[in-house]
Amino acid sequence: MEFINRIQEIVSMGLAFVVYLAIPAFIIIRAIRKKKLPNNQYTPLDDILDGKVRDPEEETDGKRMD
Repeated sequence: MEFINRIQEIVSMGLAFVVYLAIPAFIIIRAIRKKKLPNNQYTPLDDILDGKVRDPEEETDGKRMD
């Protein structure tokens, strides 16, 4: 039983390392290499202007949706 508890402890420590250290470190290193942070000025209007999403107001021009 002691052996199983030790294995469980090692696995949980490894998972904690990955979640709390490895993933954030990977994101930070990747941002530094690109020398660019993600753009936080995004708005849904950007998708509409790029044609990725149809404008709902244009779909209902004179049409009544039941």
